[in-house]
Amino acid sequence: MKHSYPSYNRPPALRQLYKYLWIFFLLLFLITLIIPTMIVFSTGSGSLAMNKSLTSSISQKSSAVTEDNKISSVSVNKHVSPKESPLSIGWVTGNNNNSSTQDLSAYHNLKVVSPALVSINNQYNLQVNSNPSLINTMHTQDKKIWARFIINNDTKSNVHTFLSNPSKTQEIIKKIYQVSLNNQWDGINLDIENVRSQDRDLFSQFVKSLSNLLNQSKIVLSIDLPPDSKGSNNKHGPFDHKIIGNYCDYIIFMGYDQHWSTDPVPGPVTSLSWLKENVQEFTKTSIPPQKMILGLPAYTRVWQQDNSGKIVKNPATSVQYVEDLVTQNHRNLNWNSTLGEYYTSYTANNRVYQVWLPTVTSFKEYLDLIPQYHLAGSAIWSLDLMSASYWNQIF
Repeated sequence: MKHSYPSYNRPPALRQLYKYLWIFFLLLFLITLIIPTMIVFSTGSGSLAMNKSLTSSISQKSSAVTEDNKISSVSVNKHVSPKESPLSIGWVTGNNNNSSTQDLSAYHNLKVVSPALVSINNQYNLQVNSNPSLINTMHTQDKKIWARFIINNDTKSNVHTFLSNPSKTQEIIKKIYQVSLNNQWDGINLDIENVRSQDRDLFSQFVKSLSNLLNQSKIVLSIDLPPDSKGSNNKHGPFDHKIIGNYCDYIIFMGYDQHWSTDPVPGPVTSLSWLKENVQEFTKTSIPPQKMILGLPAYTRVWQQDNSGKIVKNPATSVQYVEDLVTQNHRNLNWNSTLGEYYTSYTANNRVYQVWLPTVTSFKEYLDLIPQYHLAGSAIWSLDLMSASYWNQIF
């Protein structure tokens, strides 16, 4: 039989043992419950502190990155100028006595004006038709002046005589430079078209010498070039595209006349497909596209044929006038997407009339070639044939 003793009747040694056991279990309880809790809280505080530290670090890094981006952005904006908008040039056929040359402020976004201010007369001497008031007026309107340089009697024979005389060409070049400085012209627009193929090298030398001298004072040299001969790849034409492309600041492709007044077959003065073809040809023959300006006509032709089909008349008239004319007479206009313009044909007074008519819509399609081929801008021949209101619809 097993004995059970009341606690107070237990032997002292046994009571001492129980006492130590209770202390042991109490300590064990404390170890297993309180200490882990303290560890959790301690670790949690440490994690929170670490998280705060990490968050602060990330925040600082983020701020630093953002600040770096701001600095970088400011740096880029300070050193990279915004892309300039395309040049817009307007030729004027008058000189300083022409009132249309004096006030062109109504033409919005017109950046360059090119009047015929300097020419070679029949004695091969330089004539200047400029005055300070013209320059001041244009500059006040924030427009540049590119003085157009022409030969009055520009037959191929006269041009040859001039180019083949080195002393005369050098004399003219020096005078052009001096009058450009004296009159504060911003540039020279070289408009000499009737050059013989045999004078190709002479003309190139003239361009080189003129460019080198004008460049000393950063006077712009631009040149007007007609379409190149088909199939020649610019090997035999009068204008050496490689040299001209190197020495001229701008090359204005004269996007007219696709059909001249002497053509036996009627056709458009210019057209979208024809412009594309010639722009591509120019860029293939060493004309840098970033130097190329698209020249466009502000006129078209009203072709008149007799009963046999012979052309009896084809006057060049402003597109604005012809547009008003066909509208007032209720002529049917048909859009040709390939040409980028309208066409109409009608009979009156025993004659057949044919008109290829560019409109504001057409000009905008033509101007779309500038970003498409990365060209420098456009030029209109001429402002005498285009009112400010019509210009402003286009530009």
